[in-house]
Amino acid sequence: MEQSTLALIIVLCTCVLYILEIFPVAVTTLLGMLAMVYAGILTSAEAFSGFSSTPVMLVIGMVIIIDALLNCGVAGKIGKFLSKFAGKNEKLFVVIVFLLAAFLSMFMTNASLVAMFMPFIASVAATSNGTITKKNTYLTLATGGLIGGTATLAGSTAPLLANDVLKSVGAESMEFFEPLPIALSIIVVMSACYWLFLYKLQAKCFDFEEINDGTEKNIKEVPINKKNAVISVSVFLSCAVLFVAQPFGWDLGLIAISGALILIITKCVDGKTALKNMFWSALITLAAAIGIAKGFVNSGVGEKVIAWLIELLGEGVANPLVLVTVFLLSGYVLSLFMSNGSLVAMLASIAVPMAVEIGCNPMPMAMACVFGASLAMATPAATTSVTMVQVAGYRFKDYLRIGGLTGIIGLITAWLAIVLFYGLL
Repeated sequence: MEQSTLALIIVLCTCVLYILEIFPVAVTTLLGMLAMVYAGILTSAEAFSGFSSTPVMLVIGMVIIIDALLNCGVAGKIGKFLSKFAGKNEKLFVVIVFLLAAFLSMFMTNASLVAMFMPFIASVAATSNGTITKKNTYLTLATGGLIGGTATLAGSTAPLLANDVLKSVGAESMEFFEPLPIALSIIVVMSACYWLFLYKLQAKCFDFEEINDGTEKNIKEVPINKKNAVISVSVFLSCAVLFVAQPFGWDLGLIAISGALILIITKCVDGKTALKNMFWSALITLAAAIGIAKGFVNSGVGEKVIAWLIELLGEGVANPLVLVTVFLLSGYVLSLFMSNGSLVAMLASIAVPMAVEIGCNPMPMAMACVFGASLAMATPAATTSVTMVQVAGYRFKDYLRIGGLTGIIGLITAWLAIVLFYGLL
């Protein structure tokens, strides 16, 4: 049996286990990763490389920084302030979080944004007497970050990679804000949907108990420690600046781990306690999902799916409208199982030259690749930021129902925006 077929079977079986919820999400993801190894699709080194990857290091570092902010009392003060601002209207708070995340992620990676905002949302939840909950807000935070990250060339790697392909074929390259009109369209539509029905729907679907991760107790009982507060806030703000600037090629994991170590050395946080409070289930899911994504790429499933679609369409590939639809949908489906960075590079390398060959504008094809691959929220392993918010207690069916719906709304809006802005009708 070909490796691509084996990889597809493994991914489908993993999805079935997710749906049936026979095992915890982390265990199911590990099973999928190990199946890739035993099938010869991944080496052991490739499979376990996710455990030392940048996303995992970013989460570990930010969890320790979050602990420091909680321990010194700063997060509690901010939480109380935000709680007063939000009042008792959780729907309004959810929309504000979505818009704030979408705006800020235009200039910083969505994973770092989610990592930095989670403690403050936890603070609001802890000081609101149950009127604001983490379960109704965390996934919205990740969604806003994913969409906003596509709006500029600084928000995520997806537009940058597509832009590189445009340059490589001699086509007109993207301006810094080239994807902004499409991203703004999605942001506006999604905000309206949250206000009109999405918030109510997710509140109904998230019928599990609010998870108490210890932050509530810390926020309410810890007084301000001035020395630790100064150090913790300084490290937090420094990390935020470095996340955006990334000087000397420093990656996000290096920055976050460095900040965490400073806080441990200065005794702003106890190392043993920080490790005890680590979100191990989410970390294992994230690391194993990275391994599965590598297997998906190694096996060549993505290329085969695209080739099959193009063959199926026949003469339809000469129609720009058809091509935009195909690459938008392909990007969405495939990004549920592989990283959007590698997926965008693969899709754009097919879509952009094809557009040039048939004599149409390659820019809308590049946009279809970017937005299709950046709206995956229907599985807990889809993207780093979506995996990170799993600590709120989301089940696979929660991702499938709410993440799947928001993804479809985003896809429809992106399709309409691309078609209208680039005059494909």
